[in-house]
Amino acid sequence: MHRRHSLAHLILAIVVALSLTPLMVCVDTQAQIAFMSDRDGNWEIYVMDVNGNNQRNLTNNPDDDQYPSWSPDGKRLALVFDRKDRDWNRQIYVMDADGGNQRNLSNNDSDEWGPSWSPDGKRLAFASYREAEWPNYDIYVIDTNGGNQRRLTKNRQIDKSPSWSPDGKRLAFVSTRAGNSDIYVMGANGGNQRNLTNDRHNDRSPSWSPDGKRIAFVSDRDWLLDKDGWPTNEIYVMDADGRNQQRLTENAVGDEGPSWSPDGKRLAFVSDRAGNFEIYVMGADGGNPQNLSNNPDGNYGPAWYAPPLVVAPAGKTLTTWGWLKQADR
Repeated sequence: MHRRHSLAHLILAIVVALSLTPLMVCVDTQAQIAFMSDRDGNWEIYVMDVNGNNQRNLTNNPDDDQYPSWSPDGKRLALVFDRKDRDWNRQIYVMDADGGNQRNLSNNDSDEWGPSWSPDGKRLAFASYREAEWPNYDIYVIDTNGGNQRRLTKNRQIDKSPSWSPDGKRLAFVSTRAGNSDIYVMGANGGNQRNLTNDRHNDRSPSWSPDGKRIAFVSDRDWLLDKDGWPTNEIYVMDADGRNQQRLTENAVGDEGPSWSPDGKRLAFVSDRAGNFEIYVMGADGGNPQNLSNNPDGNYGPAWYAPPLVVAPAGKTLTTWGWLKQADR
């Protein structure tokens, strides 16, 4: 009985001590942004720290590797592999996070692109015209072992750029079925497809916020013109039901490809405001934009990954027990 009380007192003392100790939240521990760049003469998948440091090539392939998408556990990346000797035959590949073990997942003769990983890590959504005539792409899903490929949309226009909701129950996507590009949403089984943006201009590149409440996207609706008189694309955000659409960026250049940080406080995106396309990051309200890639060649398609939040008493080192993190004494 004495030992039982001693253990209880020890546990209580630890809890009280931790409650009185300042806590440090390590949000960006091992956080990374994957992207594509042609700095080595062709499109390759790169990864960098979220401050732009430690940029490195993962694919090192003579063909083109594009549009990375992280698995939820950060152990793998889906990408588009484009063989230069075969026109319109891009394929969905999966590889380890260090670039190893690259394998063809879709294995199809048609053109396939824009992979998006489901939140449970079991499926990938992508666009393909395998059952339609080019350029009428549809949205498909496939298990991450390459099995159970199935079609979600069946439309005579283009359906592309799928983005999973965080709960895995819905997919946002782009469709031209109304005569221009709009952001749509549907159930994960393809049901209940509906138009969210309903704008006569072009809306595309949806990206769901981590809390599922908002969708970032790209639009040319405000008719901001570049130096040559062409309308520019800007980053927008809206509620997940399509309401409260508002612009985050305003530049006489193009802003593209939004990707949310895991905590929902920032957005990575692409802009040519420095004279070439670079990866930037800004606050979720559009404030404080910063150039991360700082490279004179093309940089596109940012995809953000960060592990679960790490919480520990300030000044302590961390050890990992699966999802649990505790401070070493």
